[in-house]
Amino acid sequence: MVSGDLSVFPFLPVMQMLLSSGRGGRLTVEHARGGSLWFAPGELLHAHSGSLDGPDALQLLSSLDAGTFFFVPDEPTPQRTLNLRADQALVGMLGDQEAWSTLLRVFPEWGRPLRLSGRWNDQQPVTRAQYRLLNLVRQNLTLRELIDRAGLPPRGALDTLRPFMAGGLIEVG
Repeated sequence: MVSGDLSVFPFLPVMQMLLSSGRGGRLTVEHARGGSLWFAPGELLHAHSGSLDGPDALQLLSSLDAGTFFFVPDEPTPQRTLNLRADQALVGMLGDQEAWSTLLRVFPEWGRPLRLSGRWNDQQPVTRAQYRLLNLVRQNLTLRELIDRAGLPPRGALDTLRPFMAGGLIEVG
């Protein structure tokens, strides 16, 4: 078993090492945005994070910049939600990681609930997608719980909420 800390060994180099190692198995990262990835030699087979699977889980896992990880070799995948060669997986994750940098500055706290701020006004015009996500905010969910229930790709959900956070209409509780 291989283990470490993503603050010492960044996520993408760990992924590159595992994808090029010629080994299969499961990588698990313990973090609020963490989860597990299953590998076969040279390919990525499955991603799971919270209630997310496949591409949405991989997108969220690409945001990781901290947490502890461990790799269990030869653990079979419970299902196949991805079919990515090593180079495809790494290029996609690099793009996702870059896109996360702005969102993580706006939404750094994943373990505390979001709530409507005192500046919120029920006359605020919103789209249908914004309305669905704002109803989740009203349920006093943590950001992680909100992402798990949003029914949208993680970055899409946060991009939808970002103007409300930037405008001070929602805040971390």
